Amino acid sequence: MRSQVTFISYLFCLLAISLTSHARQQAQSLFQQYESSLYQIRIIDIESGNKSAIGSGFQIDDAGTIATNYHVISQYIFHPDKYRIEYENTAGQTGLLSLIKFDLINDLAIVKQNDGYTNYLTLAQALPRQGDDIYSLGNPHDLGMIVVPGTFNGIKKNSFYQRIHFTGSINPGMSGGPVLSDQGEIIGVNVATAGNQIGFLIPLPRLSNLISRDASSEEEMQQYKLHIQHQLHANQEELVNKMLSTNWPQVELGEARVPGQVSDILSCWGGSNNNDQKRLFSSIKQRCNMGEQVFVHQNFFSGEVEMEFELLGSINVSQQRFYNLLQQAINSAEAPNRASKLDVSNFRCRHGGFENQHSSMQKAAFCTRAYREFEGLYDVLYIASTVDENNQALISHFTLAGVSQESSLKFAKKFMESTSWQ
Repeated sequence: MRSQVTFISYLFCLLAISLTSHARQQAQSLFQQYESSLYQIRIIDIESGNKSAIGSGFQIDDAGTIATNYHVISQYIFHPDKYRIEYENTAGQTGLLSLIKFDLINDLAIVKQNDGYTNYLTLAQALPRQGDDIYSLGNPHDLGMIVVPGTFNGIKKNSFYQRIHFTGSINPGMSGGPVLSDQGEIIGVNVATAGNQIGFLIPLPRLSNLISRDASSEEEMQQYKLHIQHQLHANQEELVNKMLSTNWPQVELGEARVPGQVSDILSCWGGSNNNDQKRLFSSIKQRCNMGEQVFVHQNFFSGEVEMEFELLGSINVSQQRFYNLLQQAINSAEAPNRASKLDVSNFRCRHGGFENQHSSMQKAAFCTRAYREFEGLYDVLYIASTVDENNQALISHFTLAGVSQESSLKFAKKFMESTSWQ
C-alpha cells in the first residue's frame, strides 16, 4: 500500500513538473512572438525631460493605436502643459504619443503613435474558462518587458467595477500591459495587485467597448476634465440607482434593526467587544462597503459607498461620560475616499432632528463637500444618533463619493427609513 501511495505521489510530481514546464515554454513562445507589440508608456516632465510616471501598453491595430490604463497617463490629463506622453518599444526606440480617448471608470485609455510600427495584438472573441492558463505582459519597475504565467479565476465577485481575478504577480510598471490567452489573444488588461499572487485585470468587454466608442474631435478631446465630469456623473447615477432599486433587508443589531447587505456589490463585516470583561460600555458594529474606488488622479478617488452602524450601551459609566463617548464616535466619522483640498471644498453640514417611520427619534448631520473641478458632484457624509434612550444609542453613518445632490437625497431618505428599535 505504501509503495502504491509513493507511486501515485511520484506521478503527481511528474504531472506538476510537466504542467509548469509547459506554462514556461508557452510564456516564452508568446513573449517572443508578440514582444514587438509591447510598449513602455512614459509620462515625461517637460521642464526636466525626466520620467514622472511609467506603465505599459500594447498595440491593437496596424494604425498605431495603443491601449493602456487611464491611471498611467492621468498626470497628462490634468496637466497637459506640464507633461507629454512618450513610448519606448522593446527595440529601444522612442517617440511621442497622442491621447485619443479614455474611460476613467474602467481605468482604460487609448493613445496613438504615428511612427509606422504595424505589429499588433488581436482581441479574443470571449473570455477563457475558469482555471485556464493566461499570461500577463508588462514592464515591472522599469526593468524591461517580461511575461508572467498565471490562472484565470473568473470575474471578481461582488464587484461593481468588474475585474478579473488573476493568480499571478502584477508589479508596478506592468499597469496597462496586455493579458493573453494561450492562443496569444487579448483577454484583459493589467490594472492592480493585492499581493500574494493576487492580481486584477480589466476584462476584455470593457476594452472592446472603449475601442468601439467614437473618438471625439481634437478640440473636444482636449476638454479632458469635462469628459471626466460626464463619466463620473453617469457612473454615480448607475451606482446609486442600483443601490436603491432593491428592497433593503433588515438585520438585528442588539435591540436595533438596521439595513443588512442591501446590494451584492457591498461586503459586510461585524464585531463587538462582548468578550472584554473590563469594558465600560458595550459596542456592536456592522460595516458594509464596496472595497473599490474610481481613480481620478494621484490624490483623488471617487465612486464608493459605505454604510456603518454601531450600537453603544452604557455599563459602568455615567450618563455624561456615555454622552461624551457618543460624541467622540460621531466626530470620528469621515469620508472614505482620498481627496486633497485642491480637489474638494470643506464639508458643509446641516444639523437637525427627526422621527423616522418607525418612531425612532434621531439627531443627524448631513454634510457635503463639492468637487472643485467637476460641477454637480459631491462627497456626502451622513451621521445620526438615536436620542430617546438614556443608556444606549444607535449611531448610523453612510458616505457616498462623487454623487449628485439628487442622488444623495434619495439615498439618505431610504437610509433613514431603514433603521428602527425592535
